[in-house]
Amino acid sequence: MSISAENIRLIFGLKLKELRSEKKMSLARLSKLTGISKSYINEIENGKKYPKPEKIARFAEAFGVSYEYLVSLKLNKRLSPISDLIRSNVLTELPLDFFGVEPIDLLNLLSAAPIEFTAFVDALIQVGTGYNIRVESLYFSVLRSYQEMHDNYFHEIELAAKATRKKQFANNDKNNLAGNIRTVLETNFKYDIDDDGIKDAEDMQSVRYIFIEGKKPKLLLNVNLNDQQKLFILARELGISTMNLNPRNFTSSWIDTQSFSHVLNNFKAYYFAGAIIMDERIFTKELIDFSKKPTISPSDVLSLMNKSQCSAEPFMLRITNLVPRYFRNTQLFFTRYNEVVKEKSFKMTKILHGSGLKISAVPSLDIRACQRWATLNAFKILSAAQYDQPQCVICKVKFEENPDNYLVISIAQNMLPTKNMNSCTSVGFLINKRLIDKASFINDPSIPQHIVTRQWFIDQNMMVEDGVNKTTLLAQDHSTNQIKEGVRKIVESKS
Repeated sequence: MSISAENIRLIFGLKLKELRSEKKMSLARLSKLTGISKSYINEIENGKKYPKPEKIARFAEAFGVSYEYLVSLKLNKRLSPISDLIRSNVLTELPLDFFGVEPIDLLNLLSAAPIEFTAFVDALIQVGTGYNIRVESLYFSVLRSYQEMHDNYFHEIELAAKATRKKQFANNDKNNLAGNIRTVLETNFKYDIDDDGIKDAEDMQSVRYIFIEGKKPKLLLNVNLNDQQKLFILARELGISTMNLNPRNFTSSWIDTQSFSHVLNNFKAYYFAGAIIMDERIFTKELIDFSKKPTISPSDVLSLMNKSQCSAEPFMLRITNLVPRYFRNTQLFFTRYNEVVKEKSFKMTKILHGSGLKISAVPSLDIRACQRWATLNAFKILSAAQYDQPQCVICKVKFEENPDNYLVISIAQNMLPTKNMNSCTSVGFLINKRLIDKASFINDPSIPQHIVTRQWFIDQNMMVEDGVNKTTLLAQDHSTNQIKEGVRKIVESKS
């Protein structure tokens, strides 16, 4: 793997600082010996600058080492794991600056740490190499952590949606949101929207949309989308255009992850779409009214979802946006599982935990068991209904070895236009004092209670993926490359 110019600067700076430490030489002393200013040396040590050959020669003379040693990319044995970390380009691939962290800050921490910590870094790299952990997985992990840190509520995007709604839709028919958004995209942003733009590519029928850049950007939609899916895609495009999000996704499938900004912008557009469709003030009031019901039924939930004009996933995620903020309840989780009908296999494809649950990156068996049981039960109900309409399941679930009890609301539905694929999204609330105080329906005797056993959890392991992907990376690559090639052909034919 080629090493970036930024990482070359980091290695040189770290090596210079290490030599200065070994020689017990202050910045002032090194500056006097070399005739190079302290501020410039400091920039070099922080990986901001790379000195010219003449200055490198002065450093070599001051430290009593060879010029070749200074310009080589090798660090001493104690810091060799850090060198491996830099060479891997992980420091430039991870969005450290997003959290206000400079790569050199991390390297300084590691270089000052005990040998045991440095060995840990070495082990981390080896594990990542052994399991072929990809940088896009790191991007999505960072994004998930960012969402959980903020309880999945982002005020600046809410304000952007509110301002757009006020500016663009104030005088429009409030019952025709999809038409209003389409008009704004076509008029203000010169979109050319084709509602059957993927009709000639049979192998691309699982792709919901393709975006083609240009003076008159083209948005190709899959004709098999339902009204809710089409509205959400149009709302995402409005978010991308309004907030000028770039880089952006050009298709509904993740065929190319360019950077963390790419992943973050996709999330922002998704969040914006939910905020445009489900107005913060109105939807919060609906949730408050809903919480005052003495009883709750699956039809009540589906009715609220249909009123929101969204499919299950954005509807459920909107609940995770607003419940922590307005109900002050952060002890909740969100999951999405996909089911491949022919294979009878289930895979978790998205997960979020409220900050109040205090769960590590790998959830404990008890909460995973509850998530899994609620999901498989919902898929079972969907199967019994012949996959015709979305099915909602409400239950109280606890693991036999843990006293925590969860109220879980799950909605399962088919994933049109993808054939033989279903999706189940769930929101689970820890039944605590706050939930009991806020949700009048919590004591509804019609809500079934189920206790999940350890043995049941183990018995499902062969057909459920809750974390590490069992599908080979080779198969993933093949599938992604097929979609890439299909997108390329469509773009060429439409351009």
